[in-house]
Amino acid sequence: MNIKETAVTNAANLSLFMVNFSQALLRSHRRKAPDFSVLDLKSCYRGYRYSSEIIKMLPQKPEPILLADIFQQIARLGAIHPVSKPASSQ
Repeated sequence: MNIKETAVTNAANLSLFMVNFSQALLRSHRRKAPDFSVLDLKSCYRGYRYSSEIIKMLPQKPEPILLADIFQQIARLGAIHPVSKPASSQ
């Protein structure tokens, strides 16, 4: 619990920054999917994190095109409003 003035100010400013930052990230995702929500945003970045940690454990990295597809598929796993896969890559 923050009780000192500086700590409370820092916590409040960080909180407001995170709201603004998440809104900026949502804006870019909502161009593709208007229903994209904060839960979708969290799921997307959690998927990217899990993907990158798994890729680090592989003895050899996959091709960049395959790597991008893996990241996108894993990021869509927990999405509430998943963005459909483009027709060209199906």
